[in-house]
Amino acid sequence: MQQIIVKDGDYNCPPPINKQDWIEILSDDSFMSNNYKFALSIFYLEPDHKATCKYLAEKYHTHPTSISGFVTQFSARLQGKLNRFEVIKEDGSPNWWLITMTGKKVAGGLFEWRLRDELIEAMIDLDFIDSSQLEIDSLDALVKFINEDLSEFIIGFRKTRKFLSNKERATTSGILFKYKGDDADWAINEGGHNEIQYHIFLRDSEVGYGLGFNAQYVPFSNDKTSLEFARPFVDSFLSIQNSDIVETLRNRGFEIDLISLKSMAEGEYNLFGRVVPLVDGKLPLIDYYSIINDLKGNVFELYKQIFEFANELTTNNQPSDQNHQPPITNPLLQEISELLLANKNIVLTGAPGTGKTYLAKTLAEEWGAEYELIQFHPSYDYTDFVEGLRPIQNENGEVGFELRDGSFKKFCKEARKYQNNQQLSNFEEVYQRFIDDISESAIDLVTPSQGSPFTIIVNTRENITAVLSSETQRQITLTKSLIQNYFETGKALNWKPYLIPVCEYIKKNYDLTLTNTDNQNKKFIIILDEINRAEISKVLGELFFSIDPGYRGESGRVTTQYANLQTDEDVFKEGFYIPDNVYIIGTMNDIDRSVESFDFAMRRRFAWKEIKSADRLSMWEGQIDDWAEEAEQRLMNLNKAIESVQGLNSAYHVGPSYFLKLANYDGDFDKLWTYHLESLLFEYLRGYPNAEQQIQGLKDAYNLQLGFDDDRNDG
Repeated sequence: MQQIIVKDGDYNCPPPINKQDWIEILSDDSFMSNNYKFALSIFYLEPDHKATCKYLAEKYHTHPTSISGFVTQFSARLQGKLNRFEVIKEDGSPNWWLITMTGKKVAGGLFEWRLRDELIEAMIDLDFIDSSQLEIDSLDALVKFINEDLSEFIIGFRKTRKFLSNKERATTSGILFKYKGDDADWAINEGGHNEIQYHIFLRDSEVGYGLGFNAQYVPFSNDKTSLEFARPFVDSFLSIQNSDIVETLRNRGFEIDLISLKSMAEGEYNLFGRVVPLVDGKLPLIDYYSIINDLKGNVFELYKQIFEFANELTTNNQPSDQNHQPPITNPLLQEISELLLANKNIVLTGAPGTGKTYLAKTLAEEWGAEYELIQFHPSYDYTDFVEGLRPIQNENGEVGFELRDGSFKKFCKEARKYQNNQQLSNFEEVYQRFIDDISESAIDLVTPSQGSPFTIIVNTRENITAVLSSETQRQITLTKSLIQNYFETGKALNWKPYLIPVCEYIKKNYDLTLTNTDNQNKKFIIILDEINRAEISKVLGELFFSIDPGYRGESGRVTTQYANLQTDEDVFKEGFYIPDNVYIIGTMNDIDRSVESFDFAMRRRFAWKEIKSADRLSMWEGQIDDWAEEAEQRLMNLNKAIESVQGLNSAYHVGPSYFLKLANYDGDFDKLWTYHLESLLFEYLRGYPNAEQQIQGLKDAYNLQLGFDDDRNDG
């Protein structure tokens, strides 16, 4: 394989790909995604086919890292596809961009990139811009394109919508727009219904999209009219109709009939939206990405603002009761819910395959809680769960150690922010944009009191470095957590003269918002899957005390093993405790030998609920309907036979989730036995002197061929 080595500071190299290769690559629809086509097109359309990512991002209403990511991914995949060369730097690291582009450094620390000549010639020959238009013959086709290209955004949208809609469960579908193909010419976001809606339509050779206010129908409730559901969102929009975000969208062509919106009546629909024309049934790629970038950019920001303000209008500042939860229709789930509310901690036990983890997740969604699942295993310990020292490499390449939070401590910090109304809604996004911008161009600031100049840059660990404008050129590190803490608490814990100007710059130039956390009793559930597989005393350490339901909150504060290493910015510097809005659900199989490590003192701190196989047959609904009746007979027969074996009991039952695999085998019960059940039951009977005979007896019971008083089943 040819190695093309590029010297530091050199943004050019011999072209590794000729024109004919480019023609074949650009013509390969299986390789050329819409993202790749868009990234190449926007460079191609610029004078002399060159521009900076920052300029293109501003022009096309996106972020520089999106464009950079498309080009990097395209170039990396291209090198792998051809598999005949690699472009690397002198230190051996890859240099993907020079496969597709040549570049040079320009004013402001930016890079100007130009498509390679051979690529430009291939695009001209292929009439690339026109040939890249999307064929839109139906709304269904357009929706499929959008859902595919917004896959990463959809994850964030679902999470945001789940929070904004309070107790409502997040949608499980990985789509933004739901279109059933029922000849409608419009679609709304999955799960939208009674809320402000992402709306898209295709009619009269035009694509329209935006935010919709819907008073036409109420699919799930008889308590309110459609207009009553829509009214808070209408009032919210009217209250911010002159805001910067609305004005920005108006300048992009978004419109709404304000008179109609103000007098909106039952059965009406209003859209704050924009229309893009099709050309002979085709949508130019640039226009398509203007839709994509709006949906995940300014439209999303407006969506959140309208939703947040609508929530304020309907809350009326009435505090909620932390230990109250609306009833759940599933009786088993309601019982678990009541136990968890009363005890803070619960362990779901039972035979394998009874869906204990699924129940835990479902309960969290029913509560509208934030939740996280942690899989316990024998090597999981205190440093993973609470905190511990982790190796790091500094800017000089030297290896040292740093105190890092474990997964549970991070989780408790998030829960605490809700209680103290300190949850920033978009800090991660804003901080990333901030360091991306500084990476391209350093920023000069001054201290507030002395007016001393300093420059801020980004170091290799994505923290901010303040370089003092003095003879010593002293450098001060402002960590990400230090900046976040200032925004959340208003306290400058260190380097105040430099921290405050940096934070004020971010506040002025970026849309940093504080989440509406009026519901300070929002619940947080941590699911400890297979809780008995780790050595629980080593995982919890001092939290053995704090985990007790009677010591939640600051009354349960304990000094951890690493207390002397805590920084001033750590909210648990004075001692760690579990906020009282944190609930713990553990799951475990009773038959695991590791269950013995769960001592009596720890058992006392949890409520225990056995999940029986017979209680969970509902998981089959809609999954194995054609075989459900026979499956139930076989399952019950097999479990009765298992209980009749000496030394086994209900803890050794087979759970109904095993039978979901019938869908994979088109209802073949013999394959289910051979590939899944037989090996499990053999483990149950390992060491029995008559194991083979017992297995045959269980198989006969599974096949409904004998009663349970057969002499093979008497132990």
